[in-house]
Amino acid sequence: MRRSPSRTYNASFTPPASMQPNRIACPFSRFPTAPPAPIARASARPIRQAIVATRHLLEMYRRGLPDQKTRSRLQRLDHRLLAISDQLDRITAEK
Repeated sequence: MRRSPSRTYNASFTPPASMQPNRIACPFSRFPTAPPAPIARASARPIRQAIVATRHLLEMYRRGLPDQKTRSRLQRLDHRLLAISDQLDRITAEK
């Protein structure tokens, strides 16, 4: 049985750019966000805040897109999120 030679690796070795994984720029990487704080009890407020934040990021991303068809799709998604927020307001107002 043939044994492979033992190899030792240098921890400070940096591979050339051709060996490094490709990194695609993500538009959201420019906007660091903190993880949400733990919620003591469930309520509509954190859901509403998440919807508002999502709509904001979606709008910023949508404005940077050159393709009108994709922009229209994202705008329709924004309108659906707004409808969800309105429904949440109606549900919490009934209580």
